[in-house]
Order: sequence, then C-alpha cells, then structure tokens
Amino acid sequence: MENLTEKQLLGVKMMHEFFGQDLFDALKANSRDDLPSKVGAEYIAETCFSSYARPGLSLQQRSLMNIVMLIALNRGPELRIHIRAALNNGLQEEQITEACRHAMVYCGVPAGRDALSVASEIFEERKLANKRAEGAKLS
Repeated sequence: MENLTEKQLLGVKMMHEFFGQDLFDALKANSRDDLPSKVGAEYIAETCFSSYARPGLSLQQRSLMNIVMLIALNRGPELRIHIRAALNNGLQEEQITEACRHAMVYCGVPAGRDALSVASEIFEERKLANKRAEGAKLS
C-alpha cells in the first residue's frame, strides 16, 4: 500500500493494534500482490479499520461483535482470524466460547457448533505455541 491517505494510515495503525504484530505480519505475508488485492486492502484499511478508532466501543467489544457477526454470516476463515485477534485484544477463551454458544440461539446450532470447533482448534494451536515458546526459553 503506497501513497496512503490519512484515513488509510489510521486504518493500518488500527489493524496493527487490533491484530497484533504477529497476526498482522502473517496476514500481510499471505496476501496477494496484485491490483484487486491492493484495492481490497486499501478499502479495508480506509473504511473498516479506520472506524475502529471511533469512541464508544473498546477493541475487546469490537472483537466480540465481529466474532458473532462472522458466525451469523458463516465465514469460517474470517472467524479464525478474528478469534485470534480477540485473544490478542485480551478476551479470554471462556468469553469467546460463551459468545459461540450464545450464537447458537440466534444463528442456529450448526453455526454455533462450527464456531466452537474453530475456537477449539485455535485455543489448542495457541497452547502448543506457548509450550514451544516455553521450551525454547528453557533451552
């Protein structure tokens, strides 16, 4: 993203804060370097993430809302990203799990169960990564 507008720069700043450096870098590394992808990234920074700087909701609250909306929309890959972001924003596994469970009431049991499965996988990946990091410290 070159020659960014002020609003796009704010969006990129909020993306860093929301996702954390590791997840932000991973998302950037997995993005394509073509015109449609660049236009999409600019739009997301300018329109979506610049709004995260607005007052009234914390990043934790925005994370929780994103999770539930993505469950309702059946957007599994995006849900994975936002569960990771929610953990980065300080939400606890119990809060994320309860949001997935609560989504069953309004989105249906299959949607909630799929979300619980995604959350379970991410929590397990996180535990394994933490164990590896602790093992590396002891070496």
